[in-house]
Amino acid sequence: MLYRRLLIEWLVVVIAASLLVIGSVRGRWTAPLDNILLDSMTLIRPANADDRIMLVEIDESSLARIGTWPWPRSVHASALEMAAKARPAAIGYDVLFIEPTAEDARFAEGLRAAAPVYLPMLPGLPDADGRAATTADQKPPPPISAAAAGLGSVDVNFDDDGVVRRFEPRLNGAVPHLTELLVRRIDPQAYQAHPPAMTQIIPFQRPGAFRRVSFDDLQAGRVPDALIRGKVLLFGGIASGFGDRFLVPFSAGTLMSGVELQANMLNALLHGDFYHAVGTPWVTAFSLLPVLLLLLAFLHFGPMTNLRLSLAGLGVVSAASVGLLLTTGWWVPPGSALLGLVVVYSLWGWRRLAAVSEFLTAEVVQLQKEPDLVPAVVPASGRGDLVNVETNRLHDVIAQLRALRAFIAEILARLPDAVCVVDHDGTVVMGNIAADRLFGRAVRDQPLLPLLAGIGLGGAVREGEVTLPDGRTLVLSRAVIDGIGTIMRFADITELKAASRAREEALQFLSHDMRAPFSAVIALLQDRTSGDSGAVTAETALRIRQHAGRGLQLADDFVQLARLENASVVAEPVDLAGALAEAIDLVWQRARQRNVAIRERIDDDDLWVMGDPALVQRALLNLLGNAVKFAPEGGTVECHIVREGALAACSITGQGPPMPPERARDPFIPFAPGTDAAGEASRGLGLAFVRMAAERQNGSVGYREMPDGMKEFTIRLPLATDD
Repeated sequence: MLYRRLLIEWLVVVIAASLLVIGSVRGRWTAPLDNILLDSMTLIRPANADDRIMLVEIDESSLARIGTWPWPRSVHASALEMAAKARPAAIGYDVLFIEPTAEDARFAEGLRAAAPVYLPMLPGLPDADGRAATTADQKPPPPISAAAAGLGSVDVNFDDDGVVRRFEPRLNGAVPHLTELLVRRIDPQAYQAHPPAMTQIIPFQRPGAFRRVSFDDLQAGRVPDALIRGKVLLFGGIASGFGDRFLVPFSAGTLMSGVELQANMLNALLHGDFYHAVGTPWVTAFSLLPVLLLLLAFLHFGPMTNLRLSLAGLGVVSAASVGLLLTTGWWVPPGSALLGLVVVYSLWGWRRLAAVSEFLTAEVVQLQKEPDLVPAVVPASGRGDLVNVETNRLHDVIAQLRALRAFIAEILARLPDAVCVVDHDGTVVMGNIAADRLFGRAVRDQPLLPLLAGIGLGGAVREGEVTLPDGRTLVLSRAVIDGIGTIMRFADITELKAASRAREEALQFLSHDMRAPFSAVIALLQDRTSGDSGAVTAETALRIRQHAGRGLQLADDFVQLARLENASVVAEPVDLAGALAEAIDLVWQRARQRNVAIRERIDDDDLWVMGDPALVQRALLNLLGNAVKFAPEGGTVECHIVREGALAACSITGQGPPMPPERARDPFIPFAPGTDAAGEASRGLGLAFVRMAAERQNGSVGYREMPDGMKEFTIRLPLATDD
């Protein structure tokens, strides 16, 4: 919905911007800006003043010596005669001699002496259609006109701001311009190569670029002939009393005398370096192109990028206009394009902001109607204008969404099972702490398949129970959420599976191993009952006592092991050698009955370990009792206590029957099959208790079988500190 609204707004801006640019080009709305840029060209273009042009200025010093203006025409004649001695190439006299005087003949003599001399005239003004003249041409008197090499116009073309920037050779009818006549005379080839056929922009030189001499110095003969020989002399007034001054571009001096203006026109004609203004269609295309390109960029980029593009567009348009002028001589006014860029950026920013604001307002209102999953935040102040009210409303909704997101993230993080939210590309976008722990690294922004491969779940992901290479068991489930992706849950049931196996083994133990001794007792009793005498013999009583004792021992081992799984352990310093001595005392009678010798070797009799005294003694008793139980008649059991770094180790070594492979891999596994020295079944509950007791006290157990058949069982416990 928002995109459609923005697209409509964009089309409206395109139409409005196009009409604005076209109207600006045709109405020359940006002419002041264009003129400023054009006028500054004189500051950056290289100087190109022709050495053949020399100004003869009627300045203040000339008026002071010769007298007030106007001068007698004989004065002008004498100056021309003096100039003729140096043989200049041509002379342009930018002084009007319209009214007849008594000295016209004398002036004509001077004109003929200095020929060729070109004089100005006033062409008749054309009518509204530009064809028939409404006034007659005003020429010098016949003697002067006849003596002159030619008569030309000195009219200038003013822009709307009153500044002279353009040269038009046929400004008023068919009369050629005075400078055009001079170029035809002194450089016909340049005239033919660059004929002034249309209005052109004058490439002004910097002020003072042309050589100049004072009229007074020339008339008095103080100017060397070599200085003016072969030159084009332009006579004209520059004194403050002359009204012959024109506004020109600021880079050319702002105010310029008529004779220097004629010199700039003549210089451009000689070099053919007039600037040419392109036609309106080309200006329109040049102005529309950057505006339309910027509008296209608005559809694809964000606000900051669009701002940079807009600023870059202003620079590129200005640089392109200046570059075209300096390299090709064609002037493309950039003002309309610059205006279009500024207006388009402002207009689009306004319309886009309005559209987005209306959309957000509607969505915020709709969102506020939804039920809250978390307590609502305290609303911000609603005072102020509409923008402030809407901003505060949006702030409240964003705060509510942040609280909701934090709420969901906290729930996800606290889930005991590993959970990952995967997008449609297979990338994890959310994950909890359990997931990081399962995969061994942070899962967010990671592809799911490599993560699964890292824990041994390569290939297709399937739901259900899976077993990892490291032995862990997971239950994988997933739920597909439209528009979001997939929620995947990895439940670690390794402990549950282990507990289930333990229950099965316990049931098997209860149903078979513990029943066996009592079943044997019952069988013996039934056998004696069914006999003739019914009396229990000593042998039968001994066997009953053995079976009952074995049953009680199994029951005691099982209860002790089950109790240790859930019991809390309170560690305190325990004398390891003393605990071993007590265990030896407890098994001494049994060892004596079987003629088994027990030997002690204590490297350090002052070893205290951190543990529960009862558990330590029970673990040592189990190890020692097993050694005596499995030892052959007349065998030997060795007990060795030694310090191993921060641990104390107690090793029980003795002989015994070979263990089944399953028991040999890990003798401390409960319910593993085995037999004692008498060939009776053994389930390893005592050794299982030793391992659990050691681990509950931050210790460990070990087993190794020596080459001579001796078997060594070791329990290691942390040493007690001085504290």
